[in-house]
Amino acid sequence: MNPSNPMNVFKGPEALREYFDPDQNPPLPLVELPETLNPLRHDGVRIYAKMLTQLPAQNVKSLPALRMLRNKPEAHCQTIVEASSGSTVLSLGLISRALWKNKEVHAHVTNKKHPDSLKLLRFFGLNVNLYGGLAQQEPYDPKGIMSRLRKRAQEDPNVCYPGQYHNEHNWMSHEQWTGAQIWKQLPEVTVFSSTVGTGGCIVGTGAYLKSQNASVRVVGVFNAFGDPTPGPRHFPNFESSPFPWRETIDHFESVESVHSYRTSMELSRHGIIAGPSSGEALYGLLVYLKAMKAEGRLSELSDPVTGEVSCVFVCADLPYQYMDMYYKKLSEEEFPPIYNSNLLECDQDPYDESWFLVPEEAARRLPSHAGDKLCPTPACCFCAMQPLSAISTPSLSSSMTSESSSVDSLDSSSSIFSSSKGSRPMTGSPHVVTVDLRPQHLYALSHVSGAVNIPLPLTQDDFFGDAEAVEKRWYELKAALGGGWCEDRRIIVVCDDGDSSRMATAILRAKGCEAMCVEGGYSSLLAHLTLG
Repeated sequence: MNPSNPMNVFKGPEALREYFDPDQNPPLPLVELPETLNPLRHDGVRIYAKMLTQLPAQNVKSLPALRMLRNKPEAHCQTIVEASSGSTVLSLGLISRALWKNKEVHAHVTNKKHPDSLKLLRFFGLNVNLYGGLAQQEPYDPKGIMSRLRKRAQEDPNVCYPGQYHNEHNWMSHEQWTGAQIWKQLPEVTVFSSTVGTGGCIVGTGAYLKSQNASVRVVGVFNAFGDPTPGPRHFPNFESSPFPWRETIDHFESVESVHSYRTSMELSRHGIIAGPSSGEALYGLLVYLKAMKAEGRLSELSDPVTGEVSCVFVCADLPYQYMDMYYKKLSEEEFPPIYNSNLLECDQDPYDESWFLVPEEAARRLPSHAGDKLCPTPACCFCAMQPLSAISTPSLSSSMTSESSSVDSLDSSSSIFSSSKGSRPMTGSPHVVTVDLRPQHLYALSHVSGAVNIPLPLTQDDFFGDAEAVEKRWYELKAALGGGWCEDRRIIVVCDDGDSSRMATAILRAKGCEAMCVEGGYSSLLAHLTLG
């Protein structure tokens, strides 16, 4: 409990091994809840969260994993298998690497598990083996996954099966570390609460606390039958556990999952970032305390020295991987609103700054007409008369940055880069189509050579700051840029101020075009072309 590493720095070849060793770390935080999370504070009840989520693997199971592997030294060169889809096998994978650089850890997981959970396991380098049938199986079911793994390890000397449900080092790890830490941090503790999965945390921690003070009450919190919260089990699924739970757990509570998720969310919003199993532990504790108060027995739990009831519950998990379930379990009214939610239905294509050309670069890429980048007769030219469907479709492998290419490489009968009379050849980048989104009257005043006009109304300044304006312009652009004319083309989009062309570029890119736009819009481009 007095770490030999008070500055919490880990160096050298054994750094990771020492990092995962609780004896080389300060005690994990014990944080008292504010009154907003403790409705019994004025009754002399104090409630503390034991933050097991601040272990290196960020979950309660890293302590059992560490002790189980330390007591199986031969596992350093074996394939480690475990029936787990979450914290236990993840911790085994991390710690086996830290101890021995052993990467051969296999998670045996129900095929009903959410794909995101499987991705998480694989992210951490774990091999995933799926099994069918019942998702949460009895540890001693002769036809269950745990019995199969136990038999496999017995028959194959190259396989290590730690077996968290029957391995005594599971609960002993919490006796060694969790219970000892809590007692040293809070010797006036009188109530301890934990959810029950394998039973290791509640049995080990409870056993240590009772060894120091026999009057400590241990509250075991279980899932309501048929209503699972990830991690804990319902009592019938736990009752066959070989761990010494009967002499440790004093009171049993079952909690519906909706309360687990809601309490977890409230904890997290107050800065105690905790997952649904943690919320279940607190909710079950509060149910127990309120029942004791209703019976007039709360004083039975008070410490004789402080006169207060000091309770500890375990924060065993984090909420992030269960986010979808929070929104399924809880009502929409329990979450803050999303403002400008109409934007979730439009303008969803990605933007990339590499598509936004400064005027100098845009001018370099634009085609020219007899050396002119600007149309010399904008009010009466044929630039906008070319049907979009007739624009040739050059190969995307052609360079968009070519300074000069002959129009001879294109079909002159269909290329917008040829003049209407077949004279005055276009130069610059003949494979580029310029699309001008400005209103017709502005287009008629000035435009780049060969630009196709798709006239749209002008927008307000900084229309991206107005959600309704964004939605309106997006639907206008989707309609204007519809059809197949633009697929597989190189396009430079220009508008009045550069904003609409950004959105148009994103839409065109999503359709398969190699589209670009001009930063600052046509006014910036014109200034560059006329003033240099």
